[in-house]
Amino acid sequence: MATSRTGTSTWKRVRERAIRQARRIGITHCVECGVELDYDNGLTPRSAEVDHILPYSEGGKDTLDNVRVICRFDNQSLGGKQNKQPKAPIKTSRKW
Repeated sequence: MATSRTGTSTWKRVRERAIRQARRIGITHCVECGVELDYDNGLTPRSAEVDHILPYSEGGKDTLDNVRVICRFDNQSLGGKQNKQPKAPIKTSRKW
């Protein structure tokens, strides 16, 4: 039975390190939309999720230097599209 690529031990390690690093350096807002990230509750639009900068489908690797932390809403909206370079957080009027 095939497993999800995001279920691999490599991805799990990278994801965990990326989240831990983002919290440590104080990333509090999504670089895509500016919404405040929720690191404590999963599966909500504001949940902090790890996203590939260069998508895996485009040859991106599961490495710490190829990921960033964004909100779940934007991560799901991107759906494997090539991401822009991270930009400074912006204010948003989006209400969750």
